[in-house]
Amino acid sequence: MKMGVNDSDNEEIVSSTSKMDLQMLQKIFVKHEPDLVIDSYEEAKGSGRGDNYTAALFRISLKGYTRPKDASKKLRWERTVICKRLPDCKIKREAFKSEALFRNEVVFYNCVMPEYSAFQKRKTKDAGHIFSAVPRCYLAQNDLVMLEDLRVRRFTMPDRQTGLGMEQMKAILVELSKFHAVSLAYKLQHPNEFKRLTSKISEGIFSKENAEWYKNYYEILTKNAIQMVLQTIPAQTEYLDKMKGFVKNCFDNLVELVSRETKLSVICHGDCWTNNILFKHDEKGLITETCFLDFQLIRYGSLALDLAYLIYCFTDAALRKANLQIWLGLYHQQLVKSLKAFGSLQDLCIDEADLLQQIESEFRSYAPFGLGTAMDMLPISTCSSEEAPDLYASGSETASTPPELNVPPNELCRRKMTDIVLELVDGGMI
Repeated sequence: MKMGVNDSDNEEIVSSTSKMDLQMLQKIFVKHEPDLVIDSYEEAKGSGRGDNYTAALFRISLKGYTRPKDASKKLRWERTVICKRLPDCKIKREAFKSEALFRNEVVFYNCVMPEYSAFQKRKTKDAGHIFSAVPRCYLAQNDLVMLEDLRVRRFTMPDRQTGLGMEQMKAILVELSKFHAVSLAYKLQHPNEFKRLTSKISEGIFSKENAEWYKNYYEILTKNAIQMVLQTIPAQTEYLDKMKGFVKNCFDNLVELVSRETKLSVICHGDCWTNNILFKHDEKGLITETCFLDFQLIRYGSLALDLAYLIYCFTDAALRKANLQIWLGLYHQQLVKSLKAFGSLQDLCIDEADLLQQIESEFRSYAPFGLGTAMDMLPISTCSSEEAPDLYASGSETASTPPELNVPPNELCRRKMTDIVLELVDGGMI
């Protein structure tokens, strides 16, 4: 579940400052650059309206100098970082279950990614098969994550209302496949160590323990989704019947999908959407690099969970119809390349053709996950910044349920929701 934030007067409720000072910043960066002295910094908001979710983001511009022992004069030094901090208000942290989500990201940067990087370094020197599409992390602890500011390297975020186009999808699927491949290879070659990693991760949303917490939230999402489809297609059709059959117990169905373990279970990103993916382009506008952000919803489950979420929630029906098999083929192709580079393809005990068939089969099985998550994500991703709900504004002094998602309906959201239902029913996936 994504929580939208208006950067209006209520921003103070979330967090007013990063709580950083020169002494703290100096202590963090001197670990990386021993000769560094930071003498000033400036702080600003780290995200725009409608883009800030579950944590407070700040952009900090640092200035200072280094004086290496063999240098005769000071060398100017500048850096910009993104600070991600838990909301100050305990009530809001409880409402969004922010602390558990934040722990997942800390685990990713402190445990998962270092293990993956070391494993990949041992296995191959071919950068084309290695997953490294993450920002540099300077610090990850309890309530604070400090990352490089990718804007400095000219990375930009795609437009969430427009969704993802063909070239963007190709770039994402290549990197997502690498991410899944290193997870799969590490699991096959180091099962005990991999189990240790997954034991540190907690399911952020779809667990039985959260069922009562999200009951009202998903009842509202379900009602809104059915209403959107009813406004588009006749009520007395198999489409509505089958949709209602799945969403009647939507949260339980999503819990079941997430908790399944298959041969292709990996550590998933869990939240591959437009706001968590950045692209770098060349002078011709072609994508040269892709980077993933926000690992708060990492989970252990089928790789198809990430694929279904990405493809059904953030691409148009016409693009999916023309390219779905191409996308799955591209994903499979890179997965095979990376698994071979890590020496793990043979460990799967399956040939390349059968692996593609299994990916396609799991994608069909997990396609309903795309519908369930679309009920939450489409209203957020298709609304304008001005319409983005202020989910932090509440007069309640206790958090007993998540905030309600009341986004004004729009035609784009209705069309996208209906298209997903039509596709899944026609494809026999619900």
